[in-house]
Amino acid sequence: MMATINAGTSSVRGKVIIVTGAASGIGHATCELFAAQGAKVVVADLNQVGIDTLVGDIEKSGGTANAFQFDVSDAAQCQRLVQHAVKTFGRLDVLVHAAGICKPRPLLELSNEEWCQTLRVNLDGTFFLTRDVGKVMATQKSGTMILLTSDRGVFGSIDYAHYAASKGGMIALTKSLALALGQYNVTVNGLNPGMTDTPLARGANPTNWDAKVASDVLGKASMPEEIAQTMLFLAGPGGQYTTGQILGTRIRHGQ
Repeated sequence: MMATINAGTSSVRGKVIIVTGAASGIGHATCELFAAQGAKVVVADLNQVGIDTLVGDIEKSGGTANAFQFDVSDAAQCQRLVQHAVKTFGRLDVLVHAAGICKPRPLLELSNEEWCQTLRVNLDGTFFLTRDVGKVMATQKSGTMILLTSDRGVFGSIDYAHYAASKGGMIALTKSLALALGQYNVTVNGLNPGMTDTPLARGANPTNWDAKVASDVLGKASMPEEIAQTMLFLAGPGGQYTTGQILGTRIRHGQ
């Protein structure tokens, strides 16, 4: 159950924000938090039922939200999402890009289809979306992008090589976007959330979830609501002079 809106002097009050991957996990929690802080949230996901339900909950709590179903791997749909946000609310201040897929498969058993699908959704989709968001923000001469990356994109993985490659590409794209858009007063950062209790993470670790959590340096998984707080920091004054950075929530064992 969402808290009743009490935006006060929130740093994102009145801002227009697109959140992808909004139907569950970190994206869902980010929508709830930003809406509770007075932002106007475009709730975007492939899951129509999920985003419609979330928008209903936000509106019942006094917030402002709008649902938009889209497939991030389709360039035309990414463009329509951005156009929808600007047409509906008049501008675009923040992108929180949390959409992605993660399906385990040993490297030497990866099929061409599995490799291409993961890169298409996670990396190509990020490029399609941020390119169009970047054009709007450059014209406005203001904006913030926060991309959900992963420490697997830094350290690699045996069973998630396709995912690691896609996230490594996202990390490089984050830095390139920051270089390209800094002159327009647009900041772009990545966030490696670490072990977080989401349907995506549990689905990727169905048989060893408890062991994975126990191996975390803190001995526990983050909750999506906790990661959303970091998103809020980056979207506000605290992130104003932070760009081209990949923030991690905690150190890894052996690193």
